[in-house]
Amino acid sequence: MDKTLYIIGLIIIQIFGCKQIENNKEYDLDIRGDWVTNYFEDRWSRKIITFSFQDSLCSIISPYGDFKKYQINGDTLTVTERERESDTNINGREESVFLIKKIDSQNLKLVPLTHSTKSLLRKGFKNKIKLSKVIQKNDIKFDRIAFYSTVCHGTCPSMYLEIDSIGNLLFLGRGYTDKDGAFIGKIDENELGVISQKINSIQLDNLEKFYSSNWTDDQTCGVKIKAGNNVYESHAYGFNTEPVELRILFHKLMEIYKEAELKSDTMVAEKFQLEELIYRGYPPVPPPPPNKKK
Repeated sequence: MDKTLYIIGLIIIQIFGCKQIENNKEYDLDIRGDWVTNYFEDRWSRKIITFSFQDSLCSIISPYGDFKKYQINGDTLTVTERERESDTNINGREESVFLIKKIDSQNLKLVPLTHSTKSLLRKGFKNKIKLSKVIQKNDIKFDRIAFYSTVCHGTCPSMYLEIDSIGNLLFLGRGYTDKDGAFIGKIDENELGVISQKINSIQLDNLEKFYSSNWTDDQTCGVKIKAGNNVYESHAYGFNTEPVELRILFHKLMEIYKEAELKSDTMVAEKFQLEELIYRGYPPVPPPPPNKKK
């Protein structure tokens, strides 16, 4: 009798253990993509929360800054800061921990579990965060993308890059980037898919040429997307008036070179095809800074 109960117990453990693993996989698959809280047309940067998930990296809280590693264990989401080497030491790792209260194809509800996690959030989000998945609005296939960012009154990274439809990358780090100088590289098919998804989440036909915040000394970003006979272009000074989906794309393009295998190429400038991409209106784009790292 005892042996029979033991065998039954092992079967139950295996069944529930497999189910737990399967649930983890389901969570992992369902969570990929971009998520935002309620959209506010007025000054969204102070009211909106964004989460973006890829296979193993994510950005949380806001659409700028380094991508971080994450893992899901049961119903717990843990986001770990990457170790970054500074001039004097290696920064320690910090974790943000959330309970996945609800997740389906359109909704994600997270509950911050630790004091340090809550301290990252603005008032109104410290107890729970309700997010909706950013939906696809187009199905275009891009031929080439150009992106630039300028310096600000700080250490904003300044760069120019182009990516073609098969992942060839041309990159020029102008200042406050992890790589300074001219490089060529390649991004993989998965990264191309992530960029395509973010492009197709933007209402491209409704984009304004320029969005501007009502403050000074901030960064300007711009993108040009060539898809067949269509060209889409938009620029943003500061952040809070452009569509949040555009800001999410800016963020991805600003970080993409960090995931690519790069090699130095002094002829990169001659290979650019869309480098006329720069906003020439107001406010003026500042000149590139001297080469410095962040």
